Amino acid sequence: MIVTFSPLMQSLRSIIAAVLIVCVAALANSCAYNKKQTPPPSYFVGIVDSITQKYNFSDSSYHFLESLFAVYPAADLTSRFNFYGYSCAYYHKFKNDNTKAMVYADSLLMLVRDHQGIKDYERLDAIANISKGDILFSIKEYNDAYQYYYLGKVAAEKSLDPCTYSEYSYRLGMVMYKKNSFADAAVFFKQSFGESSGCKEQFSNFYRRQELLNNTALSYKKSGQDDSALIYYDKALKYIDDNEKNYADKHGFFEVARGVIYGNTAQVYANKNPGKAEALYKESIDINSKAGNDINDALITQVHLARLYYEKHNMPQLFIILQSIKNGLDTIKNENVSTQWAEMMWRYYDDKKDVANSYAWLKQYNNFKDTEDVDNKKLDETDVSGQMKDLEAEYQVNLLKKDNKLSQAYLLVAAILFVMAGIILLFILLSWRKSKKHIKELTSLNNRVNKQKEQLENTLGELENRNNEKDRILGIVAHDLRNPIAAISSLISILEDEHEYNEDQRQIFELMQNACENSIELINEILEFAVNDTNVEDTVVHPVDLNLIAGNCVKMLRFKAAEKNQKLQLSLSGTPEIIKANPAKMWRVINNLITNAVKFSPSGATIQVTTSHFDDSVQVSVKDKGIGIPDEIKSKIFDTHTEAKREGTQGEKPFGIGLSICKQIVESRKGKIWFESAVGKGTVFYITLPKVNEKVTTD
Repeated sequence: MIVTFSPLMQSLRSIIAAVLIVCVAALANSCAYNKKQTPPPSYFVGIVDSITQKYNFSDSSYHFLESLFAVYPAADLTSRFNFYGYSCAYYHKFKNDNTKAMVYADSLLMLVRDHQGIKDYERLDAIANISKGDILFSIKEYNDAYQYYYLGKVAAEKSLDPCTYSEYSYRLGMVMYKKNSFADAAVFFKQSFGESSGCKEQFSNFYRRQELLNNTALSYKKSGQDDSALIYYDKALKYIDDNEKNYADKHGFFEVARGVIYGNTAQVYANKNPGKAEALYKESIDINSKAGNDINDALITQVHLARLYYEKHNMPQLFIILQSIKNGLDTIKNENVSTQWAEMMWRYYDDKKDVANSYAWLKQYNNFKDTEDVDNKKLDETDVSGQMKDLEAEYQVNLLKKDNKLSQAYLLVAAILFVMAGIILLFILLSWRKSKKHIKELTSLNNRVNKQKEQLENTLGELENRNNEKDRILGIVAHDLRNPIAAISSLISILEDEHEYNEDQRQIFELMQNACENSIELINEILEFAVNDTNVEDTVVHPVDLNLIAGNCVKMLRFKAAEKNQKLQLSLSGTPEIIKANPAKMWRVINNLITNAVKFSPSGATIQVTTSHFDDSVQVSVKDKGIGIPDEIKSKIFDTHTEAKREGTQGEKPFGIGLSICKQIVESRKGKIWFESAVGKGTVFYITLPKVNEKVTTD
């Protein structure tokens, strides 16, 4: 249901009200206060403000206020305005007596207009006009209602009071809702909620703001925007939860408010999740069916639950809930609920093939519907937007009539401005001449800058060409050196195998072999650097299994580790770890990390290579128990031309560019590489790479 600015469900306890009335009567009889005394005592004003601002509607509260004003008829303006406003709402919302409510609405207007020029006049005038508009709207005098709404808007604009102006936006939202313009209604309700953020912190304002959130959600539901509706129902519940501690004496209201929102939320779930909708409907009905709670809302929610049972073809439960609605309508009159109840009774008997009862209820439903259609037609025939535009135009005409008296002054000002404009134009002309000279000088300087820019671009192009030529020559030299050194290494191996040599000779051969291996390793790194330094972004990539690459690297390097009596242990995750990369380059990264671990680990050490599975990434770690990395060189390990070079545990020569290449390759694939190390305890290198949901190619 849509929440209106209805009275609260809990009134002052009758005992407290009776005590207060007795106290006032005793005060009137025993104290010699003159009825014309003004202003009244401060506690009088405090009591009036306490009751009227809490909007705690009850017969005892109203009669108590009447007793106070009987004692002090000449109360101050604010207290009397609050009393008239409370009385207007009491008869309009609590007693449904629009005739008496109209009397107090007119009293509000007369009171304000008799005190024009006072402080806060515009705000009070806005409230008075909007209050009368509400009553006119209730009795379907729509045209007159809009005129008073508009007068309230004008007064609110003059007072620069967004809190009062929010009342105007709220009314427009209600009008649009009743006209079935639900999307427009949601806009006005949200606008009103924002405008009311600066309102005084009191219960009546909190009440309105939670109502606006609920109305916004309901409007979104009616316009088919279910997701937005759920968001605003959640906001309404959170707003209620956040403020409940501020009004500890209003526990009953907070229970009712949640019950209303549960019932409204259930309507959103009715189609997508009927089970959840049924549970929410029942919870709402249980709350608001309690004595003192919102019985009217419980009736409306029962109608929605009945419709849900009908759509689920749960006829036994439908009949039970229809009987419950009938019992509620015996005590509370609600035309809309009566109409929907008659419809569901007709559908129930129609489903039962009970023609007589089905026809009788269909006839009653049509009678109710015809009455509703007449009221809706009156509203539909009213062009709200057009009427507001007409009122706006009329207001502007009145303003123009008043402004006409100032026309001569405006003409004089215009003449002065014309003279000043001529003087300004003269200064502009003089400035233009100076600017023309400056522009010429700036153009000359700009030409010089452009020429220097062109020379600089040519120089940079030449440097780039020379750098490319350097890389080309470096690649050629390194490639041509690798073949003869590899041949020398092979010849040394043959010589060692063909003859028996003494210990000194073996050491010489071993030194020669190590020199060749170190030279070849250096040449390989130079070649890698020459290629990767300018082209780490390899376009030839496809899905590959990182587990497979890591396994191949370990197999190939086990022989190298065996030369130092070391062991390579491999631990792979249980599932393929698919990444998108160039397989050769990724092999080079893992190979380099394992080679470094072998180089800087002592004989007999164990090196662990592990792949770890994560939801969106895969991690490879290479752990050794070698010499570790000192703190002073940790920040230089990944530098392109690093000085952090150290020999291996058996004198292996360092070259200092392998880790730089690894870092470039990993980061080019949106990955990360880092390490943890302690001197004398070892080092662990980690790389993480994002996974992809694709099949591994067999290329």
